[in-house]
Amino acid sequence: MRDILRLLVRLFAIAFGFFIGCLAAGLAYAFLARLIRPEDFGRFSELELTVTLVVGVVGVASLFARAALVPAFVIISIFEFWRRRDWLSHALAGGAIALAATGMPLAIGTDTASSIEPAQLIAIHIACGIIGASIYWLFAGRNAGRWLPSERHSPTDTTGTGA
Repeated sequence: MRDILRLLVRLFAIAFGFFIGCLAAGLAYAFLARLIRPEDFGRFSELELTVTLVVGVVGVASLFARAALVPAFVIISIFEFWRRRDWLSHALAGGAIALAATGMPLAIGTDTASSIEPAQLIAIHIACGIIGASIYWLFAGRNAGRWLPSERHSPTDTTGTGA
């Protein structure tokens, strides 16, 4: 029963980490693709800018989540069972997922997004994938595979010594 609870907690941590990672990637995309410019902060009211920022980031994050959901959970499953806890493998996997998902058009129909060159858009996608994967690692990836039973303890071992 304790193992099932540990698995459910881990699944919740993975889902929460993926959600926060997608929000971070959406925020990075909003600024890197210049959907929101620093000069916008003085031109609009605080409420209008806040609503625009929140709706824009959540919208872009949902696009990232839709594009990366299946490949991300495949890689997360592999990392869980291989107990990959290092930041670099998560960041490289995030960049690879973003590179694979660049076929999906994420350029929102504004003048600034349409003026971005394709190579620059690919670089922005990869950077956002690395940022999102790094935030996922911070929330969930650092503990990959810790819910799995240890190789030292056999299922019949009741003493906890592993002998």
